[in-house]
Amino acid sequence: MKPIKRWNSDNHPMHRFKNELDTMFDRFFDDPFFTTKPLWNRNEEGLLACNIKEKKDRYLVEAEIPGIDPEDIEIEIDNNMITIKGEKKQHIESEDKETEMHVIEHSYGSFHRSFMLPDNVNTDEINADHKNGILYINIPKNKDSKKRRIEISRK
Repeated sequence: MKPIKRWNSDNHPMHRFKNELDTMFDRFFDDPFFTTKPLWNRNEEGLLACNIKEKKDRYLVEAEIPGIDPEDIEIEIDNNMITIKGEKKQHIESEDKETEMHVIEHSYGSFHRSFMLPDNVNTDEINADHKNGILYINIPKNKDSKKRRIEISRK
């Protein structure tokens, strides 16, 4: 009768396969597109989280800017490119000399985000509002942008 061969957990083929898969997924999801880092540390540029909605008469950009004073944000339009940029500043108060900071989870730094606007917008009428940590940018349309299907003729 043959003895049963036992696999050491470190050299078991399934363990090695799992480690290779884990390494592959770690490399894939370390890409900045898939990052789960905080809002201000998503990549070197400080990517700002935004939603863009299209309404009948306008586009609406919603950008997360928690803890940022609207005076520290700039919105620029240049050749149908809208850019939102700003900085989250750190305010250090040292009133209590007995207190030491052991964990800091708030992040600080600059951010920016740019979008190319469609041709049917009125850049002169763009306005922005700020409410509860969300920046709302209203971008009105200046032309009727009806969607239509183009038929392809056969020859």
